[in-house]
Amino acid sequence: MAVDILLAAFLLLSGGLAGVLFAVEVAIVPTVGALPGEGYVQVHRLLDRRFDPLMPRVNKVALVICVGVIVLAGDMWPRVALALAGLCIIGVAVVSEGWNVRINRDIDAWDPADPPADWPRVRTRWAAANRIRALLAVAGFVAAIVGAALAWG
Repeated sequence: MAVDILLAAFLLLSGGLAGVLFAVEVAIVPTVGALPGEGYVQVHRLLDRRFDPLMPRVNKVALVICVGVIVLAGDMWPRVALALAGLCIIGVAVVSEGWNVRINRDIDAWDPADPPADWPRVRTRWAAANRIRALLAVAGFVAAIVGAALAWG
C-alpha cells in the first residue's frame, strides 16, 4: 500500500516536472526568443521568479520519493526502470544548476535597457541547456511510467 502511494506521487511529480519543462521548451523558449533584448530580459526575469522557487523543490521531493519507491518496489525490473527515472531527475538538477540557474543569475544582473552585446548568445546557451533538461525530464517520466507498470503489473 505504501509503495503504491509513493509510486503514484512519484508519477505525479515526475510528470509535472516533464510537463513544465516540455511547455517551456515548446512555448516559452520560442516566445522569448522572438523578443528584443529589453523585452527578453524583463520577461525572463518575470518567469524565473515564478519557476525558480518551485521547480527545484519538485525535483528534490520527486528524487526522495523515487529512492523510497526503489527500496520498496520489490522486483528487479521495476527498480531498474525507477532508478533510470531517478538518474534522469538528477540529470535535470545538474543541468539546471550547472547552466540555467547560473545564466539566470547573470541575466538578473543585466540592465534591461542595455543588455550586454553577447546577450543573443547567452539566450541560445540557456535554450540549449533547457532542451537537454526537458529531454531528461521526459525520459525520466517515461521510465517512471514503465517502472510503475512493471510494479503494478
